[in-house]
Amino acid sequence: MNRSDGVRLLLLDCDGVLIRSERANLAYYNHLFRAFGLPEVAEDDPEALARLHTLSTPQVIEAFFPPEVRDEARAFAEGLDYRRFLPLLEPEPGWREVLARRRGFQRVAVATNRGRSAHEVLASVGLLDLVDRVVTVRDVARPKPHPDLLLRALDLFECSAPEALYVGDSELDRRAARAAGVAFLGFRTPFPPSAGSAGEVAAFLANHGTPGTLPGGVSPSLVR
Repeated sequence: MNRSDGVRLLLLDCDGVLIRSERANLAYYNHLFRAFGLPEVAEDDPEALARLHTLSTPQVIEAFFPPEVRDEARAFAEGLDYRRFLPLLEPEPGWREVLARRRGFQRVAVATNRGRSAHEVLASVGLLDLVDRVVTVRDVARPKPHPDLLLRALDLFECSAPEALYVGDSELDRRAARAAGVAFLGFRTPFPPSAGSAGEVAAFLANHGTPGTLPGGVSPSLVR
């Protein structure tokens, strides 16, 4: 990762990195649960909230819904318009400036377990026009923690794994990066290496992945 020409392809997760979507996701999934008479997830249930935040909608349905209603729940979710929840989204500060400058990286793609809503949520916070590609769960056979999203992005940009960096906020992201052979940088993760803001990611990229740029002096190359 310590290269003088920077990162060729910067890969970014969406939820928890580019956008703050906890309130929107909770409202979306509780709407889905209510429609099928299932108990809602409470705001003080961190384990359930983490699953709603990181899993794709099909994965959530598999995890929370009884088998006999899963097909119906998938169809209901397919017809549910996420735009009603967009006002609950917040952009993560600093990314618009980082992506506009493009210092320390050449191309940028979003790799997310979101499906149809991915482009809408990025547009709603003013970031869609600043990324080169959005790869969603609809573009691949398997969601994270499988590596399919990252491998698809690498293929689209004809980029090798050692030339890329993935920034994510969860263990699922780290596992996907490891499986794809891509270096991983956490975003406010409890495990290193981790950046605490878009500015810290930018500082790391501007210094070409030099150990010591991040708290703890850990290089993402160590987590391949």
